[in-house]
Amino acid sequence: MKTTGVIVGAGIIGSAIAYELSRQGINDLHVIDPDLEGPLSSTERNAGGVRHLWQQPINRELAKHSISLFEKLKSEIGFNQTGYLWLFGKGEEKAGEDMLSRTRSHNLNYEKLSVSEIRSRYPFMDKTDDLAFAIFGPKDGLINSNGLKQYFRNEAKQRGVLFHDRHVVHSVKDTPTGAELSISTVTSDVAAQDHLKSPQNLLSKPGTLQWKADFVILAAGAWCRELLIPLIKNPLIEPIRRQIILFKAENFDMTPYGMVVDTSRVYFHPEGGNILAGLVLKNERPGFNFDVDNDFFESHIWPALYERSSSLERLKPLTGWGGLYSYTPDTSGILGKIPGANHLYECHSFTGRGVMQSYGAALCMSELLLKGRFETIDAQCLSRDRFLSGNESKLLPEGLHI
Repeated sequence: MKTTGVIVGAGIIGSAIAYELSRQGINDLHVIDPDLEGPLSSTERNAGGVRHLWQQPINRELAKHSISLFEKLKSEIGFNQTGYLWLFGKGEEKAGEDMLSRTRSHNLNYEKLSVSEIRSRYPFMDKTDDLAFAIFGPKDGLINSNGLKQYFRNEAKQRGVLFHDRHVVHSVKDTPTGAELSISTVTSDVAAQDHLKSPQNLLSKPGTLQWKADFVILAAGAWCRELLIPLIKNPLIEPIRRQIILFKAENFDMTPYGMVVDTSRVYFHPEGGNILAGLVLKNERPGFNFDVDNDFFESHIWPALYERSSSLERLKPLTGWGGLYSYTPDTSGILGKIPGANHLYECHSFTGRGVMQSYGAALCMSELLLKGRFETIDAQCLSRDRFLSGNESKLLPEGLHI
C-alpha cells in the first residue's frame, strides 16, 4: 500500500499529531497501533494532571500551548482547572523559593501560600507542623486523558485520517523515495497485549504486509525503542513503570479540590468520587511491567497521607495499576527527524508529560514536517543530537517530575 504518511502509535501523542496534520490538510494519513483501546496504553494509565510549571523552557512552552487549547475545549475533554498545590517542608524553603522565582520570571500564574492559607483553602490538611509554605497554580488542573485522546482522534477521522487497530509495525526503513514499513496484524486482544508486554518477541519476526509512505512518524512512546534499534545503535529510551493506586477515604470527599503534591512527593487528587495517588520510586528497573507491588500502598502511599491529614487516616484501596513512562537520559522528550534519514521522524518519550504537552508537540511536529522548520515553538533543542558526545551543554535535565 502507498500512502502520504504513517504515524506509528495512536496514544495521546500520535493522536494529537494526526489531529494537527489533518487540520493542516494532510488527510491521506494512517495511524497504526496494536491495541487502539487497550488497557495497557500509557494514555489510559495516566494520572491526568496538567500544569504549566517545569524547569526547562521548552517543557513550559509545550505545556502552555497545549493547555491553551484545553481551555477552549473544557467541557468536551473534561478539563477542570482546580489547581496544583505543591507543599514544601521546613528545610525545603530554598527549593520552594527557587520554584516560585521561576514561575514569576516566566510570567506564570502561581502564588505562595502560608501554612495558615493552606489550612484555610484545604481544611482537610490538618497536620501541617512540618510545612513551610506551598505554591499554588490556579490555572493548572486535571484532565480526562482518554477524553482528550478521543477528541483528537474523532477530529482527525472526520477529516479522513484512518486509524488501524491490531496492526504491528515490525520495521521501518528510509529509502531515497520515501519510507517502507513491514507490518503484520494480530487477531486477538491477548495477542495485542502480549506484544505490548514483550515487543521484542513479535518484532523479531518479519511482517506480512508491506507499506510505502512519503513519511513515517514514530510516536509510540517506550515501544519506539525496538523500531529505533536498527536505525540508531542506542535509542536512549527506556520503559519505566509508574504505579498508581485508587482508594476511598472514610467520610471524606476530595471532589472540590485539585492535585496535591506532598512533601513526600506522593501526589494525590480526586478521581470519580474516590482518590488517586502515585509516587516515583527511584529504584524502579526498566521494563514492560504493568503490575502494582503488593506493598506499594501500605509502604509508600498510606503512610505519607496519614501524616498529612486526619481525613486520610482510614483508607480502603480499591484498585491499582502500572503504566509506562518512556525515559530519556535527561528526562525531556525527543522530537525531530531521525538522524541520517530523510523521511523518518520521531516524537516520543516525554517522560509522563505526554498528555499535558501533546498539542504543543503535535504543533511542532507538523511545522517541521510541512515547513521544514519550527515557527510557533523552537523545538530544535529536543533533537536527539543533544545526546551526542560533546553536546553536554545542550542537555535538558527536567527535575519537576512527580
